[in-house]
Amino acid sequence: MMALPWMEMHAEEPSTKKLKEPSLRFASFYSPMGFVRDHFFPAEGTRDFLSMPTLRPLRGVADKVTLITGLYRVNVRGIDVHNQCSSCYLSSADPHGELKSPYPMDRTLDHLIADKVSHRTPIRSLELNCNTFKDLKESIYLDNISWYGPEHVATSMKDPRKVYQRLFKTGKSEKDITDLILQDAANFERTLSRHDKDKLDEYLTSVREVEQQIDKLSKHYAMYERAEMKEPDEVPMTRGEYIRMMGHLLVLAFQGDLTHVATFMLAPERWGTPQKFHELNFTKSHHGLTHSQDRNDVKRDLARVDRFYVELFAEVLEQLDSIQEGEGTLLDHCLITLGSGLGDGKDHTMDELPIIVAGSANGRIKTGRVLNCPEKTPLANLWLAQAQLMGTGMERFADSTGPLEGLLA
Repeated sequence: MMALPWMEMHAEEPSTKKLKEPSLRFASFYSPMGFVRDHFFPAEGTRDFLSMPTLRPLRGVADKVTLITGLYRVNVRGIDVHNQCSSCYLSSADPHGELKSPYPMDRTLDHLIADKVSHRTPIRSLELNCNTFKDLKESIYLDNISWYGPEHVATSMKDPRKVYQRLFKTGKSEKDITDLILQDAANFERTLSRHDKDKLDEYLTSVREVEQQIDKLSKHYAMYERAEMKEPDEVPMTRGEYIRMMGHLLVLAFQGDLTHVATFMLAPERWGTPQKFHELNFTKSHHGLTHSQDRNDVKRDLARVDRFYVELFAEVLEQLDSIQEGEGTLLDHCLITLGSGLGDGKDHTMDELPIIVAGSANGRIKTGRVLNCPEKTPLANLWLAQAQLMGTGMERFADSTGPLEGLLA
């Protein structure tokens, strides 16, 4: 079986003949160790926030993104700041409460949402992670933002081949899933409108493209994979190609209604081993760069890494925005956040967290602007607002003081 994209034929309200509102999708993208502040945050009163060097790649979807300032999380002193940044990012548990782990962890927002909406889709939630490191010297807390509960990690998927197999598993058949579907598509298409035929063709074409990429990748691994495969030189894709493929798989999962909940780590939080940024022509430790950004040359390299990740995030948004769905695009029917658990990677501050929200959540969020929140507004206020938009019925989340004011249109 293969899930199909949203189609008009299944969306008419019997009594009114109006199109039903497409289901809302939720995704949280995580970029580690904050961003260079003066390349990310505009001066107070600046309306064109996408003129900032790091945010400029988002201009293609300028009217569908919102920059939020003033959000913070409590930094629990005496425990590793990076571990709590990533592992507690989507839970924001009360740091003054009774903790069941070394860090203020709890069930994360994605799973609280999936508890309520997963009945709509074949896959409950999708946890994606673009960490290619094979060394195990760093802790599990640095490599996961999705948790079922304290100390109970929702293991993320890092191999695009395995992600593809989960989305489009064909069992024991040797045929590509698109070949299997197309064998039966002729009779099915006779019942479709021209619009729905175009949607089906668009979706199957996208799946086939990824299928062919995965096939090439699998052949490479079959020839060259070793038991001790090290990062980065033996990886057959560049850093950008790898993240781009994982992003495309997420788009297909949302387009095909395979899941409505996902998390996406662009990179791990604080990893000591240098990483090869092929497109930037250097191999650097991202963590090391953050602690030396007082030097102009280091700050320049760090800002390039920041922009590189925003460029790849923007590509995902543009793909979603290119897919027509109902009275709008797939991006219009999404609630997607890009953020980090640190406001500043050098000083380890958790105030003024860098947060971008994309998509209008079916027109409910006012986009294309800066939302300046009062200083030290809990990040949990944003998570509570998103949980409510996703239909959870929650009235409180972690240390929230209420849903984020000013977010809705």
